[in-house]
Amino acid sequence: MSALKIIPVMMRQIKSLVLLIFFSAFAFSVKPSLALTINNKSVSDTLKVLTIGNSFADNACHFLSEITQSVEGCNILIQKANLGGCSLDRHAGLIEKSEQDPSTKPYNGKSLKELLQSNNWDVVTIQQVSGNSFRKETYQPYADKIVDYVKKYAPHSRVYIHQTWPYAPDCKRLEEYDISFKEMYKKLNKNYKTLAKRYDATRLESGDAFYLAHKKNGDVDLWSPSDRYHASPNGCYLAGCVWFSQLFGVSPEKITFVPKDMPAETAQFLRKIASK
Repeated sequence: MSALKIIPVMMRQIKSLVLLIFFSAFAFSVKPSLALTINNKSVSDTLKVLTIGNSFADNACHFLSEITQSVEGCNILIQKANLGGCSLDRHAGLIEKSEQDPSTKPYNGKSLKELLQSNNWDVVTIQQVSGNSFRKETYQPYADKIVDYVKKYAPHSRVYIHQTWPYAPDCKRLEEYDISFKEMYKKLNKNYKTLAKRYDATRLESGDAFYLAHKKNGDVDLWSPSDRYHASPNGCYLAGCVWFSQLFGVSPEKITFVPKDMPAETAQFLRKIASK
């Protein structure tokens, strides 16, 4: 073979070797992860979630770590930017205030910017305060301001919408608001669907689960006996099962954790509701 014919062959071999070395180095540099996806996005072996909400987010996350740990291969890290009774309006106002005055750190001594930058969050959740959840005029422009802030300081995260639940049918607040249990559910459901569609976001459907569970079996009380709008242990477990299922894409039927003093049949019923 002449030298002129050998040179192109050698060049092709060298090119192939360089590409092989490059892709091999790339493959070893990527950390292996579990076969989990969120809206077609791969996540690491521990799902990292930041909640921007209030006590209803606290309720939904009350058992979430234990629920997750009971399913093989699933792990979660939860950080909270929750304030009692905090609305979208107030969270948006605190963003503006902290930008103007960096000493404003309302979330356990942290600003929302600091929390957003503190980790590589997979998911950031937002929600409306329950008393405004059925009032569509209370969502904007505040939700936009919060979501824009999340995209700015946690650009690789996905925003999830936490659909809160209606108050118990016997809750006194319903009379004060001149609204029924069913009407509150229908209105908040519509508002959260609108919000999720606006951001092409997944809804964490706690409200749907509460409504369905009460419809199927009203004897399983989902609300706190003290105020009838916060979640009882049953409600916390139900919301936690819903969050787990929608965050991980895994059936709640795989959950083995049952809270202390909760009858096994009640836990099974709530997991079944969450799976729907």
